[in-house]
Amino acid sequence: MALNKKGNLGASPTIDVQPTGHPDGLFVLFFSEMWERFCYYGMRVLLTLYLVKSLAKGDAEASLIYGAYTALVYAAPVLGGRLADKYLGYKYAIILGAIMMALGEFLILGGNEFWLLAGMGAIIVGNGYFKANISTIVGKLYKDDDPRRDSGFTIFYIGINVGALLATTVVAIVGETYGFKYGFALAGFGMLAGFLIFWLGQNRYAAANGLQVTELGHKRSPVGIKNVHLITILSFLTIPLCFVLISQNEILMYMLIAIFIGVGYQLIKAGAAEGKIWKDRMIALVIMMIINVVFWACFEQAGTSLTLFADRNVDREIWGWLMPASMTQFFNPAFIIIFGSIFSVMWVRLTAINKNPSIPMKFSFGILQLGLGFLVTIIGLQMESEFKVPLLTLVILYLLHTTGELFLSPIGLSMVTKLSPKSISGTAMGGWFLSFAMANFLAGQIAGLTSAKEDIDPLKEKKTLTIKTALEENKADTSFDDWVTLSGFAPNINLGDYNKVVEWVSFRKAWRDNAQLSDFLDIRDRNLIDPEDGISNWLDRNHWEALSAKVDAIYMEDSIMKANDNVVKNIDFESYMYYRFKLDGDDDWSETIQTAYNKRIVEVNEVSLKKYVGVFSTLGYVLLAVALIIALLARPLNKLMHGVR
Repeated sequence: MALNKKGNLGASPTIDVQPTGHPDGLFVLFFSEMWERFCYYGMRVLLTLYLVKSLAKGDAEASLIYGAYTALVYAAPVLGGRLADKYLGYKYAIILGAIMMALGEFLILGGNEFWLLAGMGAIIVGNGYFKANISTIVGKLYKDDDPRRDSGFTIFYIGINVGALLATTVVAIVGETYGFKYGFALAGFGMLAGFLIFWLGQNRYAAANGLQVTELGHKRSPVGIKNVHLITILSFLTIPLCFVLISQNEILMYMLIAIFIGVGYQLIKAGAAEGKIWKDRMIALVIMMIINVVFWACFEQAGTSLTLFADRNVDREIWGWLMPASMTQFFNPAFIIIFGSIFSVMWVRLTAINKNPSIPMKFSFGILQLGLGFLVTIIGLQMESEFKVPLLTLVILYLLHTTGELFLSPIGLSMVTKLSPKSISGTAMGGWFLSFAMANFLAGQIAGLTSAKEDIDPLKEKKTLTIKTALEENKADTSFDDWVTLSGFAPNINLGDYNKVVEWVSFRKAWRDNAQLSDFLDIRDRNLIDPEDGISNWLDRNHWEALSAKVDAIYMEDSIMKANDNVVKNIDFESYMYYRFKLDGDDDWSETIQTAYNKRIVEVNEVSLKKYVGVFSTLGYVLLAVALIIALLARPLNKLMHGVR
């Protein structure tokens, strides 16, 4: 049986299991989990592109936000499982988690950074409750010695891969074709579907132990309300904390490092109390946790740098159809479903002939394949055309990454249970999941290395003032609710983003008129708002109404061009924000804006392709070296494990 998505048991669609041979509740939990994964991966598949294109974040900043978010997602189940065991019971915890995750998706529809971070916070807390406990219910449907247990888990975890596959196809296509908000909304409705299935089918899994709120959960807290209600309130109040940790992610880095070191120390200390063998095994476990961090920190480039690479430097056209960049993430769950059963059979047969590699060697082989996957980009570079590599480059990369995952991930949870004494098995498992949190945070840091040098914004320190704040500070007669909005942009837009819209509108006029570069600069500079001139200039309603009308006209023009299959690429707002250029004395200002901008696109694509391949190839070589070191240390690590394989 293969593990997938950081320690989850992988699935094989080829296993012959009769549904009537399992408890009815299994299939309720199957579809609940499938839609929950659809929700989570649906949001995640679009996140980086949304940050870069809609919120105009730089690559580095977007990667750090993504890394902080996914780190907290994988840290949350450690606490969510503990609270369910002690206070909430599994059913209440899962329902609470489902509601919070759906709420999070719909909060993102607010359309700006504030609502995105708030939505992320709700998803983090909700995932902590849902993900930590639904697998526990599956296990409790069977007795410990029930021979159906393994096949039951296999069926259940098909839902994880099916949910991920649906998200990375359906949500990716909807989000990038019709708008990110529709993708996020679809993910939210998916979570509601999972919630309804879980709620309406509760009688089918009612025989499982631990579903109800515990006796301690029903007791009154020091503030006078039941513990279960207090925890529910505190769960929603935790959203702002997640908000801060994502936005101020340097704080999170120190927190994760401190917790990781503390957990590692506690594991070794607890192992020593059980005797020398257990101490050695705990030392081995901590080492394997560090190796796990290395693997997933590189593997998780899928949602950040590899997605941006696909968007900018991969030829994704297939027989006239342009595959959305985010959809390239579907290769991983697809390959998991295809190869999961093959690996399951392979491990059994290798064991039968006494050729099954040891745990350290499996980790070494997994990291080796991960590194080779990144090195495939060097081959792709040799076949580039117009600074785009063939799609086959990503296909082979993800194939090697997936086979590497199957070498490393299938034994993760099993290894933890074998290496740790029962007295600290919960702490050990928490530490194992914490390693994924560390890895995801580091993944964001690594992805930042692929970013091009960000343009310096002279208004950076003063761009964050929003309409609402400005109206309140100036005690304007007009309320925020009555204010003019710009189509497609956040209603409470800040001054920096307002100026970006102004610049884009100026660019589109210059493009339409085929104006010279100098004319574009003159139009742009006359329309930009300088905060030093007074906020009243920015709050001029006539300016806003005129700009809003121009934006609407551009959208209408684009829709007509799209309907007539006469789309001019790379002149929409999101593309302009990426290719946006600063001019210097070497520019030929007599060139037309179209000529100058197209030259800029070529320059940016050339630089970005070299940057991506440079970083990916460096990762590949580093991972090959790490794989070699692990292989050389395999024998001493096996000795520390004292026979655990």
